[in-house]
Amino acid sequence: MKPRRLTLEPTEPEIQHAAFLLWEEQGRPAGRDLEIWLAAKERLKHALPYQGWAIHRARNLVHQRRKARAATAGIR
Repeated sequence: MKPRRLTLEPTEPEIQHAAFLLWEEQGRPAGRDLEIWLAAKERLKHALPYQGWAIHRARNLVHQRRKARAATAGIR
């Protein structure tokens, strides 16, 4: 049996961050928002599987849960 390849889409905050970095890298051009957004998304989709996408996602989830718990603890 051939193992199934796990593919995950980058999250919107991940794309937003990558797009911002790409926009700065390109000299902050005006009017190329969508083009840069799509390029950032493609970069993430193709680069992250080779850079430990699952580890990256797991760390983000752990961080988000810790933040949520800290926020909840402050409310109680």
